[in-house]
Amino acid sequence: MSDKPMVDNKGYIDVNSALKLREAEGRVEVEKLNAESDAKFRELLIRESAKETAAKHLAKFAGFYLTFLVMAFIFSIKFIPESSIAVVAGLITLVVSNLSMILKNIVENGEKGADGPPKTGRGPNQ
Repeated sequence: MSDKPMVDNKGYIDVNSALKLREAEGRVEVEKLNAESDAKFRELLIRESAKETAAKHLAKFAGFYLTFLVMAFIFSIKFIPESSIAVVAGLITLVVSNLSMILKNIVENGEKGADGPPKTGRGPNQ
């Protein structure tokens, strides 16, 4: 049996064949759209720089990293000698500060990118 609508011997179109054909055309269209969207997504990933990828990753997970570092320090106090706690606290503070600064830069650069290039404070005649 063919998938194309057939005219039976009474002059009527076979409705089942017409529905099957319409369904197959719809599936082909959906698969085509899915393939196009996948190709566009892959193209965006390929064109994305390492800095953009890192910024997106940190934007998602920086809160987790900061929380993990602070919690690890709090729980490690039991096992660290008292003379070393200040050194470890200083290192943890340094890492948390750097991650916070990176996250702040990501947010600020994202806001500047939405409005255009950063303003220099100079007028057109200067």
